[in-house]
Amino acid sequence: MNKLKYLLYKDFLLLIRDVAGLLLMFLMPVILVVLMTLLQDSTLNVVKDTHVPLLLVNNDKGELGKIIEEEITRTGIFDVTGLLKGRKPGLEELEKEVASSHYMMGIYIPENTTESIRANVAEYVLAAFSGEEEMPPIKKVDLTVFIDPTTKTSFFTAVTSTLQEKAQKVQFEFILSQMTEQVNNMSPIPFNTKGFTGDQVNIEIRNARLEGKDIVPNSVQHNVPAWSLFAIFFIVVSLAGSIIREREGGSFSRLLTMPCSYTEYLLSKALVFTLVALIQFAIMLLMGMYVLPYFGLESLNPGTSFPALFILALSCAFAAIGYGIAIGNLARTDQQSSVFGAISVVIMAAVGGVWVPSFLMSDVMKNISLLSPMHWGLSGFYDIFLRDAGVVAILPESAALFGFGAVCFALAVGYNHKYRIDI
Repeated sequence: MNKLKYLLYKDFLLLIRDVAGLLLMFLMPVILVVLMTLLQDSTLNVVKDTHVPLLLVNNDKGELGKIIEEEITRTGIFDVTGLLKGRKPGLEELEKEVASSHYMMGIYIPENTTESIRANVAEYVLAAFSGEEEMPPIKKVDLTVFIDPTTKTSFFTAVTSTLQEKAQKVQFEFILSQMTEQVNNMSPIPFNTKGFTGDQVNIEIRNARLEGKDIVPNSVQHNVPAWSLFAIFFIVVSLAGSIIREREGGSFSRLLTMPCSYTEYLLSKALVFTLVALIQFAIMLLMGMYVLPYFGLESLNPGTSFPALFILALSCAFAAIGYGIAIGNLARTDQQSSVFGAISVVIMAAVGGVWVPSFLMSDVMKNISLLSPMHWGLSGFYDIFLRDAGVVAILPESAALFGFGAVCFALAVGYNHKYRIDI
């Protein structure tokens, strides 16, 4: 125990003397999480909840115009504007606004649209009850929809289908009303359909969630855990460098004369840097909860399971430290370890979804991202922050991270005999 205590003290002194390394480990991730969260906030909000600017000119005083306006507003997808410079624009002005990309969509409902539909229905129903063989021609009622040419076809097809559905609903109610009136004119028994509408089928919309599938976080929920992981794994540069500098400076040779094993030597470094990683994570977590809201961003909700957070953070730290120890033993020079360590961490971050979230990646890249330890950690944090998951839910990711760290640590110990021969 005394041997490990002295080793820990030695590694602690080495750590605090490395000012540049401390700034890299603590200041860099704080700056990155603020900058990247601010930069990605609008992008991820668009992915989560698109708001389309729409100019709606409703000149109709009847039911159809009212229903369309209420339905468009109710969806929550559109930022609806009804006036332009304090007045309703005409058809040509509406087209010009959409063509200039001031609005993604424009809808023009002309005057007396509802009355025109009502007149068509009344004429048609009267002809049907009169036994006429030929029905009167339908006078078309035009609703004009202008679309920005850059808009996807699937989007405006869905919108026009909705408008058509609402128009058919109004027509159905008018037909039913007119048929009721004609039946009552012919029958001594009153016929009443008041209150009957076509809205008998209720469509319940739910967010379908399946364990293991992608979920969409906001900018804070993504960037806080993402850059926490990046900071934790970037420890490999300082950790591997520390091992190599001791070996090159001769202090490692002197340590071998002490009655301590190589495993104890590595364990001392692992414990010191595990503490550093957990402090890093705690700082980033507090940043998301209390600092980022001052920049106009959402506050991070850490969930209700502190044990799950601690276990996942510890497993991420263990994976990163095991990887750093392996690099420190495999690399022959400080330059080799710093270059390889930094580049490999950047690649793992890019592939694992730190820079570009995995739900925005192509299917091929999503499959490749599964190989990155950072993806495992990020997936676990998503479960905690978005689903309020507990310990059981994050066990697969934690086990994978612990396994990765254990393999790296075992690889480092296995190369110990080679270092002894070289020395």
